[in-house]
Amino acid sequence: MLAQPVPPQGFLLEGNVLRSVEVGHSDTDGTTVLHVPSIGLVVAGDVVYNGVHAYLSESADGGRAEWLHALDAVERLAPRHVVSGHKNKVVPDSPATIEETRQYIRDADRLLKETTSRLEFFDAMCSLHPERLNRAVVWLTATALMDTQS
Repeated sequence: MLAQPVPPQGFLLEGNVLRSVEVGHSDTDGTTVLHVPSIGLVVAGDVVYNGVHAYLSESADGGRAEWLHALDAVERLAPRHVVSGHKNKVVPDSPATIEETRQYIRDADRLLKETTSRLEFFDAMCSLHPERLNRAVVWLTATALMDTQS
């Protein structure tokens, strides 16, 4: 059987409608989330990060602003539970992670303009978000974006 796109009306699973929602750019292009309205669930994949440093290496040329729009789209679904694809397993699947991801992106955007070196950016982001896992991603971001700030 060949894979088929999810129809616009979604599909049923155990009596619940599951909908695929295209939200645009997040940590990469063409991101979707899975929405289960009946239980207030959004499986956010790469759009919402939960307790993990966000992969921003593909966010030049307006990508961070687009990601903020993707977060707005998730928020408009009014979820009660948000399951992130990148998460610290001890942190709850709360809708608060939408705003936490939004703030992380804003912090990175500001620091990309204010810092003058990869190391300075790395140190500043890790200081602002010491509880987040996977600091290697912060270095990848610094390496990818410090010369192409936008």
